[in-house]
Amino acid sequence: MAHDESVNISEIEGAKLNRKHIRIMLISGMSFFTDAYDLFVIGVVLLMVRGLFDLSALQLGMLASIALFGAAIGPIIFGYIGDKIGRKYTYWITIIILIIGAIGSAFSTGFIMLFVWRFILGVGIGGDYPLSATIVAEYANKNDRGKLVASTFAMQGFGIIAGALIAVVLLYAHVPIQLAWRLLLGFGAVPTLTILYARTKLGETPWYSLYTANKSSKKDPKERSYSIKPRELLAKNWKYMVGTSVAWFLLDVSYYGTSIFTPYFTTFLGYTGIFGPTLASALLLVIAAVPGYWVAVALIDREGRKPIQSIGFLAMGISFIVLALAGSYLLSIIPLAFFVIYGLTFFFSNYGPNTTTYVYPAELYPTQYRARGHGIASMSGKLGAALSTLAFPVILTQLGKYALLGGLGILALAGFVVTMVLLPETKRKSLSETSRENEIFLITRTLGTEFEQLIGHIDKGFSYIDDRLKSKISNKEFFNLVKGEEHEADLVVHDILDYIANYGASSIAYRDVSHLAERLDDIMDRIEAIGSRFMIYEIKDVEKDMLDMEEVTEKCFALLKDSISVLNNLRAEEIIGKIRSNAIEASEYENDADQILRSSLKRIMQGTDIKRIIKYKEIYEHMEILSDRCMDSIDVINDVVIRYRYLTHGKS
Repeated sequence: MAHDESVNISEIEGAKLNRKHIRIMLISGMSFFTDAYDLFVIGVVLLMVRGLFDLSALQLGMLASIALFGAAIGPIIFGYIGDKIGRKYTYWITIIILIIGAIGSAFSTGFIMLFVWRFILGVGIGGDYPLSATIVAEYANKNDRGKLVASTFAMQGFGIIAGALIAVVLLYAHVPIQLAWRLLLGFGAVPTLTILYARTKLGETPWYSLYTANKSSKKDPKERSYSIKPRELLAKNWKYMVGTSVAWFLLDVSYYGTSIFTPYFTTFLGYTGIFGPTLASALLLVIAAVPGYWVAVALIDREGRKPIQSIGFLAMGISFIVLALAGSYLLSIIPLAFFVIYGLTFFFSNYGPNTTTYVYPAELYPTQYRARGHGIASMSGKLGAALSTLAFPVILTQLGKYALLGGLGILALAGFVVTMVLLPETKRKSLSETSRENEIFLITRTLGTEFEQLIGHIDKGFSYIDDRLKSKISNKEFFNLVKGEEHEADLVVHDILDYIANYGASSIAYRDVSHLAERLDDIMDRIEAIGSRFMIYEIKDVEKDMLDMEEVTEKCFALLKDSISVLNNLRAEEIIGKIRSNAIEASEYENDADQILRSSLKRIMQGTDIKRIIKYKEIYEHMEILSDRCMDSIDVINDVVIRYRYLTHGKS
């Protein structure tokens, strides 16, 4: 088995937090700063262009949401490309789109042109979501991965504030509205340009490098590629896929709607015009929203993803429902209280689900599908955000703000339920553990492909036993042939164990692979021992019991070969019955071998030639052990199949 010697996942997962981690986080975080700036600055821009373009409520909703619709498409497109051609080059494509989209938006001359450029910008933003998360996660160590990915996402807070503050500065400086909105949109290209050079120096991630190395290392074109089939992924991850996607959708429905239209909500406190609501929005973000991000960063690797997300959803739901039921009273008696509770929805969303819904998908999928898995969740979230911002102006007009806030509260509580039911805890676990990547790669591919090579050497060993017992080869030829196969088998076993050690296999996967490797290696050792006894003892006479023993052990080995072959296509419901049937049949052959051993030993012990007794006794015992080890190997495979069924389908 070939593998990339330069990539040691165990060292990466176990490393201490260092400057390289921070550098990669800052590069990815700066692009996320840009993403957030571009998405949320539209709220202020709409206040400026509404009169200039004479926009209706529907057109306002369309401009507010179109970048989000683009951001719903981008993750699927670039998540797929990122898994196919690599994170590094796909990252470059998204950055070019971000720059072009921001500049194009700034030079728009009307509603339609701005609408188109905002959509293009949104596609680039959407593509950046899965790539930034995946890149940071695949470079991170297991103890700090949560805070590194969360810190990348937390840069969103600075991007949101930057939009509001730049708007305040432009308005305070009395920059004409006709120019100010263009400067606000065009500034989105500036942060991206500043990290352009840094991205050129960013190499491919260790996890993806290892994955591609394993794909290209297959020398035999008949061998299966080192990959997971979509059906395997869905069977294993459907709960995670639903959990991450639905939670992100529910979060973004409330978060983006309230964030983009925060300037509107601040008018309830008496702010008018453009400057007042914009300044109030900036204060709200600084006081409530941004601290939430960094509290999450501080606690995510200590408290865990699941507690933070569930608490965040629950607190959001309660806050929204309080505003819906008592908001009118609060505004009439204590307006500031309304503002404080409204701010709590931002704090708890950023402390909780707004951060964790970004972290979770980067941890729960194997390398081959990690960007796509994150892309599916990102798409779901941005679709919720787009629908929310599109519908917000209409719902506010038709139903009023309190009904809207009540609906958001119900959605947040639904997010709490989804988190508790469908999502696991991933803190301080390696990516191979959180995605159970090794259980799929190592069990369905390493056992199913690499162990077939080992079985091939054992198969030849059995054929040499048959040739010797039928006097087709001499004792010396027999020994030399089985010794050669035993040496090749040792090399395969060494490579398998070395590979899974470097790959950072979970303890369960390591045990399964090493246990079966040891059992198969023992079979080959026994065959070599039989060959050496024939040569050393100069065996000439082949007894009938030897032929009977060989027939039984070969039947047992045939069942082992059949059991190994099904691991290439590990579908628990389809094969578990077959493996169990093989185990039962092999057990019968093992009993037959025991009976042959007992009868043959009884017979030879009745002789008077002590040397012959010692020689033949050893040979019979080694031949009988072959059936024992075949049976042991089938039992290991049976355990693997049962465990895989549990991991992918739950208890049954």
